[in-house]
Amino acid sequence: MTTLILTMLKVGCIGFGGGSALIPVLQKEAVQEKKLITEEELDSGVVAASITPGALPVEIAAGIGKKNNGILGMFAGASAMAFPGAFLTTIFMIFTSLVGEKLTTQINYASIGITAYIIVVLMQYIRTTLKKAKNNRGGMIQAAIVILAVWMFNGEQKIFKLLGIQDTPIFGVSTVEIFIVAFFVIVCTAGNFKSIWFVVSAVLSVIYLLVQGKSHMIDSPVIAGITLGTMVVLVIVRLCMNFKTKEKFSGSQIKEIIQEILMWLGFLFLLCLPALIVAPRSILFIGQGLLSALMSFGGGDAYLSVAQGLFIDSGMITSETFYGNIVTIANILPGSILCKVLSGIGYTWGASWTGTVWGGICVALAGFASATAASCAVFGVVKILYDKWRQMDIFRAMNDLIRPIVSGLLISVGISLFNTNCTIEAAAGWHWGSVAALMILIGGLIIFMQKKKIHMVWQVLAALGISLIGCNMFNII
Repeated sequence: MTTLILTMLKVGCIGFGGGSALIPVLQKEAVQEKKLITEEELDSGVVAASITPGALPVEIAAGIGKKNNGILGMFAGASAMAFPGAFLTTIFMIFTSLVGEKLTTQINYASIGITAYIIVVLMQYIRTTLKKAKNNRGGMIQAAIVILAVWMFNGEQKIFKLLGIQDTPIFGVSTVEIFIVAFFVIVCTAGNFKSIWFVVSAVLSVIYLLVQGKSHMIDSPVIAGITLGTMVVLVIVRLCMNFKTKEKFSGSQIKEIIQEILMWLGFLFLLCLPALIVAPRSILFIGQGLLSALMSFGGGDAYLSVAQGLFIDSGMITSETFYGNIVTIANILPGSILCKVLSGIGYTWGASWTGTVWGGICVALAGFASATAASCAVFGVVKILYDKWRQMDIFRAMNDLIRPIVSGLLISVGISLFNTNCTIEAAAGWHWGSVAALMILIGGLIIFMQKKKIHMVWQVLAALGISLIGCNMFNII
């Protein structure tokens, strides 16, 4: 249990770049270093987490914990992964007013080193994916095609931003739309890409992406409705064809699902109790927090729009506070955006309503609990369903393709991380070439340290040290 908690805390503390960026880090720490799970078990967790709403790394951590230490491990793994981001967000909300922008500036400098470390890990994950694909159906060529296709559809807008191109991307679709298309193609084909089902699903997928793309090349509500309706019907038909001969759930499996849901409800109530005592009206925040977590498909950027609708439009917090304070702090800290933002909103609302820091901390804890419980309860049910039917052709194909899909998304994540650092440092007079040079220096050092088998903690500390010293020296000069 101690190894599990320390591993998840460590990953949570360096969790810059969002949920997808942490998958390679989890592979490195939980699979290669600590041997908590196998690569196949991690991949199945990624599949289940990718098709459910909520905080992806927290959900995967819950699955790792359950595999190793049962129900207690599930709570410990998820909480340890979510805690650093939520805790740091709350602390920063408290102390930002005392230290002004100085602390934020140093965190921005440190993020360059962490970003360099994360990008190195992302590149290693992609390389491993291509090597691993040799043993899967379709091989390395199929994996490379999937990686490039996902990158093209998802990362086009980020490339435009990097190159300073002002044109509207043709696609630039979100992560959740990528997974919708991937799920649709996999369900229709069951991994057989030489059938008529592949041709049909491919044509419909391209039309769907052209409808959803930033440029809206197909701008017809009728075509959009027909396409989406046809996709839904085909998914239902193919699922019925594949499930009709499968065994049903046993009583023990239904009991396991109910037990997990009740356990997470108990976790939620226990951690929300202080908020309910000091601020009874926080029941409204908790309800909205749970709803926002259940609506949080598509990653951190998509969650911000959900949060705006539920918390800003309802008058719980102002737009200035949300974007000017909470989102700014959340973006420069590690961890899940969902957990950080809900904790930040909780602290802001709680401190305002009770007039005390303690009240803010209690409601921030309720935000942390809402994000964790909602994410993991849904994930737990989906994971049980997936484990029961994972030998079906659909799920075996999904398991084969999830790594290439994630790898394609990770290229976009790496570009986005670099863009973010360039934007931050531009305010201090940096040129993007200076940021790139510092990252290359740090990345080269990290690769050298990895070859010498120097522990990950020292790699991260070296990255932090060089970025802090380099940035501060640059500004002095």
